[in-house]
Amino acid sequence: MKRKYVVAFLMILLGFGLSFLPIQSVKAESVTSGYYVDVSARNAEVYNSSAQALGKTEPKNSDWYLGRTIDVNGTDYYHIGTNEYLSSKDSYVYRNRPEVIRVTTGEDVPVYNHNFVESSEVALAPGTYWYSDRVITTSDGMPFVRVATDEYVGMWDVIQQSFTAKY
Repeated sequence: MKRKYVVAFLMILLGFGLSFLPIQSVKAESVTSGYYVDVSARNAEVYNSSAQALGKTEPKNSDWYLGRTIDVNGTDYYHIGTNEYLSSKDSYVYRNRPEVIRVTTGEDVPVYNHNFVESSEVALAPGTYWYSDRVITTSDGMPFVRVATDEYVGMWDVIQQSFTAKY
């Protein structure tokens, strides 16, 4: 019986002591904000900050949160881990942007891959609706939205119909 009182007293004392700890506010960042890197090569070599291969690879279509971008001898490298980078030759940067879009032009809209090379096999018909989940940007700042796996259309050819916020 005496043991129960001692345990209860210690629990109350511990709770009271913890109430005096300083409170720190932390701003949490949404997972859907920021930029990501998508591996486009079959096996993308991983490099250090000096562009030296580390002897390991990342698989195609794996996604990484982008830390920062560095330029080594004219090639961009995307920071994905502690002194680990992917080359822009094997991957590309995107931003999440879930939305439904509609083609606004009166003619077929060309479709491009992530390297901004136009496809001769597919185009989007006028007035059609598409779900898009990400946006990529050319070096000149022109945005393209994804409508299928590695298929993008210029944002100037579509209009946003609804935006889906993810938390």
